[in-house]
Parts: sequence; structure tokens; C-alpha cells
Amino acid sequence: MNSKSSLLALLILPLLTSCATSFGTHTGPGFIYTNHYEGVMVTANQAGRKRGTACTENYFGLFTQGDATVSAAMKDGAIFAVSSVDHYYKSIMGVYGKMCTIVTGN
Repeated sequence: MNSKSSLLALLILPLLTSCATSFGTHTGPGFIYTNHYEGVMVTANQAGRKRGTACTENYFGLFTQGDATVSAAMKDGAIFAVSSVDHYYKSIMGVYGKMCTIVTGN
């Protein structure tokens, strides 16, 4: 393998191995590690004390499981009036990815 081929492989490899990253983030996925929260929505409802979380997980970009819908997070926190919705993203080197919807309210 010559130096041009090696350089090309190094540039393309991250695109092929980053299967279980959190591509839905506004910040963008970290190739090696992602761990952050992002605000999605705030309503006019009074800030609530309850918090509900719903997550999905991805393994190697091959298997995804879970329910990260707002309604699942509301059910988890016994919330009837939503105050805010946030997302949490975590990924580790394209091997594992997780996205959670976090809802607060009353």
C-alpha cells in the first residue's frame, strides 16, 4: 500500500466505522466519544417538578432498540402537561450509541 492509499484509507475509515453515533445532534457526533444534552422545546406551561426519560440504543449500527418518543417519556414521569423537552446523546467509537428524550412537566 503506497502513502496515497494509506492517507485515503485514514480519511475514509472514520466514515465507515461510525455506525452507532448520534447523527441527530445539532452539535454533531464526536468520532471517538459523544456525551451531551441539547434543548429541543420549551412550552408556555409552568415549570414542573416531574421528569420522565425514554431512550433508544444502537449497537454497531446494526441493532437499534427502544422508544424515545415524547409520549414514552411522559408516561415514564407520569407527566400530563409538558414544560420542556431535551435530548441526551451518547456514543462510543461507533460501537454504541444512545439517544434519550427527557421531558419535564406536571
